[in-house]
Amino acid sequence: MDRVLYIIENNKYNVQDLGQLKEKLKDLGCPHGIRVSVTHIEVVVFCKDSKTIREKITKAFGSRIIDIFIGEPEVKEGKELSNFIEFLDNELFWLAHTFMETPWKNHDDKRLQSLVLYAGALAKAQENEIKASLNLLNMAKDLGGDELIDLNCAKKQIDLILENKRTNASSCLNKEKINKLLRN
Repeated sequence: MDRVLYIIENNKYNVQDLGQLKEKLKDLGCPHGIRVSVTHIEVVVFCKDSKTIREKITKAFGSRIIDIFIGEPEVKEGKELSNFIEFLDNELFWLAHTFMETPWKNHDDKRLQSLVLYAGALAKAQENEIKASLNLLNMAKDLGGDELIDLNCAKKQIDLILENKRTNASSCLNKEKINKLLRN
């Protein structure tokens, strides 16, 4: 089954509107999930990309699709940290989460897994899943993530998402330590 992530321009919705957004897509015709950022809405569908799916999404939200990601993001050696930061800075937290899975598995280091959990926690906040978001942050801490992530800063990022404010998620990272781990 294909997985397609549609990034839709967000002109008026916030995390608290998720119920309304889900209702608008109830007839999409395939399994899907929705996340809300200040700048965009993410709709991930588990079916093939099609003109019909695109039209249903744009009609439901009254906004244009600004990007489409099909499958997994490509991990280029030597660019892991900069790509991860780029996804975080663009509030594409689910992509950051998915992207960092490959470097974590390649290096088999639990501290790198904490980065996957951090990005996942932010994505869960965009789904208004606060308990799940905080649980993921606690799991990251248990894996030694506090060496790589300022967890107080991370909690502030979750609050910003819930307040419909722009985050600065990459500012919570200890980039020097992460870079060293990725070079080992």
